[in-house]
Amino acid sequence: MIRATISNSPRTVLLTGAAGFLGKVALFEMMRRKDELNIVGVVVVIRARGTRLGEERFRKDVVTSPCFASLPAGWDAMVKVLDGDLATEGFATSPVDLALLADITHVVHSAAAVSFTLPGAVAANANITTSLNLLTAVRACPKLERIVYVSTAYVSPHHDGKIPEALVPLPKSANELYAILEGSLLTDDEVLAMTGHPNTYTMTKTISEHMMVERRGDVPLTIVRPSIITAALQQPTPGWIDSTTGFGAFVMLIGLGHLRAVIGHPEARLDLIPVDEVARCVLDEMAGTADGVTIRHSVAGKQRAPTVHESWSEIERHFRQNPVQRIPVRGYLGPAGSAFTLADLLHHRMPMALASVGSPVRKRQAKKLASRLTYLNEVFPYFTTRTFDFELSPRQREAFGTGFNPREYVVSVCRGISRHLLEQRDTEWVLAGRSHIGHGGDMKWVWRQPSGTAIVRTGVWLTTKTLRRITDTVTVDVPSFERARDMRPENAGLALVPSHRSFLDFVLCSYLAFTRPDLGIRVPYVAAAVEFGRIPLLGNLLRSVNAFYVDRGASRENRDLAKRVHKMLDAGEVVEFFVEGARSRSREFLRPKRGLLRCLESSGRPVMVMPIAISYDRVPEEAVFARELSGLPKAGLRLGPLFGWLADAWRGRVNLGRVHVACGTPIMLTADSDTKVAGDQIIHELRGAMAVTSFHIDAFVASMHGQLADGSNAASDPIAELDAASIRAHIEAAGGRVLESRLPLPENLDPLIARTMREHFAHFLTSEAKSSEAGLATLSDDWRERGLAGSGAVA
Repeated sequence: MIRATISNSPRTVLLTGAAGFLGKVALFEMMRRKDELNIVGVVVVIRARGTRLGEERFRKDVVTSPCFASLPAGWDAMVKVLDGDLATEGFATSPVDLALLADITHVVHSAAAVSFTLPGAVAANANITTSLNLLTAVRACPKLERIVYVSTAYVSPHHDGKIPEALVPLPKSANELYAILEGSLLTDDEVLAMTGHPNTYTMTKTISEHMMVERRGDVPLTIVRPSIITAALQQPTPGWIDSTTGFGAFVMLIGLGHLRAVIGHPEARLDLIPVDEVARCVLDEMAGTADGVTIRHSVAGKQRAPTVHESWSEIERHFRQNPVQRIPVRGYLGPAGSAFTLADLLHHRMPMALASVGSPVRKRQAKKLASRLTYLNEVFPYFTTRTFDFELSPRQREAFGTGFNPREYVVSVCRGISRHLLEQRDTEWVLAGRSHIGHGGDMKWVWRQPSGTAIVRTGVWLTTKTLRRITDTVTVDVPSFERARDMRPENAGLALVPSHRSFLDFVLCSYLAFTRPDLGIRVPYVAAAVEFGRIPLLGNLLRSVNAFYVDRGASRENRDLAKRVHKMLDAGEVVEFFVEGARSRSREFLRPKRGLLRCLESSGRPVMVMPIAISYDRVPEEAVFARELSGLPKAGLRLGPLFGWLADAWRGRVNLGRVHVACGTPIMLTADSDTKVAGDQIIHELRGAMAVTSFHIDAFVASMHGQLADGSNAASDPIAELDAASIRAHIEAAGGRVLESRLPLPENLDPLIARTMREHFAHFLTSEAKSSEAGLATLSDDWRERGLAGSGAVA
């Protein structure tokens, strides 16, 4: 990457706009690159707001921002706050201010009022007066070396051809236009018609550029012109954003399902520039050595700008996959006119009017939302109907590197907005259940998915309906699967190895693979006990949805099974099996079985094994497990209870609470692998990825304290004396976390089942909590001796 020539002299930087989106990232980059740029101090200008002084605003609004989370503690000791209002003449003339300015060598002026609809006089005060006041103050700094002024690439009204890095001609002098705006001598529309600008923001930034150049004296000045600033590409983290203006507002309102009709041209290109690229450009120019006046575009460029159509498609795809309020719908994208007016009425005004009937609160909310939608379709068309072709310097052409993909960047923006503005957690992505807002029609959704046979799609549709009736929520730790996906070698086969606590395990991995094809997991072929294949009708039905059968009790090598598995891997299929063999009745992990691991090992190719931990508040087989844990004989395979349970589920009589799915670190199997070691590694990863919920803790504590139906307790358990708060504290102190469950503790929960919940968190507790692994083996050993920890019995 080409960079500006950077001098090595010590720098003390004055930064404005530090409380804003770009200002925060610029300050972050100053701290991250302080040694490279030889920055010895930073002074930030922050004005008081209400009763909060600038210093307080800096500490509470800036220092605590997630933007700075990766910096070492105490980073803010290098930063001093100048409490001043740039709109006030002589804002930095007190003895304290002058002392702060004495050592300033460089100025970065990023503060601005970005609203496009401010009255001309207000915009002039916010964007011109403030700049002139700052210039007057810093020109008195004895050590001043350079000023960097952040403007906008849209100071140049749209025209065909390249937009140069040069001052934009004005119909009158900048001073005259400034006086006209300040004195309201002409209407805003008259002034805009005169200059050719679409709004008061771009017009006042143009005038400010001219006046900064005219009044800079002999101080070198660089004007940096960013285009549409949005989420970070890399720093402080990919996708970081805290601004709901500009493209962020466009993404949010489409993603929330509110903005469905937009004035725009599908092939117009949106020049989206990552905020960290703008900050990099600003700091490189600040540290440069050029004399005079320099103008730099900080833009993506025409070739790296996504079209409006591409942007909307990626936004819609992301928020259909990660719904928040309403499913996003593209109702209209085209020119202004009667077609848009009709679409606006059908998609915006009528739904909001209907939603607000009978509720003053909803009516106010609808009015506010209508105002935002109207605003976007008034100010955005200038950008959504035109393509701007900005001139790029050699540095800017190479700024992103060769791997930049516009559509992928829009996805990154969407993910950043989901996480940082809408507070959605990737680690708790909602897959299904009552908390899922739906797909805008389940049947439509299953047929929109990119792959799957008719039977698989029908099965997914039924599973969606069933999970909505029996669970509060099914969540997935998506980043854990993405990390695993990215670790897979190109030529490696793939095997999924879930924990085994319920028959639901058979469908959840397939359901996730179908729902999230971006995770790179094909709907797997699932190994099931041969007993299932012998059941009339059910055996064939399971085969049609990718089941294959294994003889679990066979001790000899099964060559036919190995051939079938090898054939699946050679065809690029995904294999799923349960390394524990049977379902665990006690929720402890069972000793791994190695039969299918040997099949994978002998396949002649490397195979990546993904350990997938599936955590349940409650399982459908709970009643059967309780009977077996109490010492009653194991039940055989019967369909009657299964159909009875399905009937109860359909009537809404079943609530399993929360289900959470997470992936551990993958294990690579090759011809040289030791399957015993691999099996132990898989169990270790499954245990580490298995989630703890508040229900698990509450249920266990209740069983210890005799709070359940039969009043029993287990005082011999080494952690019986701990309460729920203490257990949670120990888990968090050990680096774990507890997911919240809305499931209340049922009065009829069997105490033996409640005691099994300890297996979710026992390994987190320390010796001080009397819970070493040796001490916690009491119940597990007891169940193991009775042969009840896991068995092949089927409910």
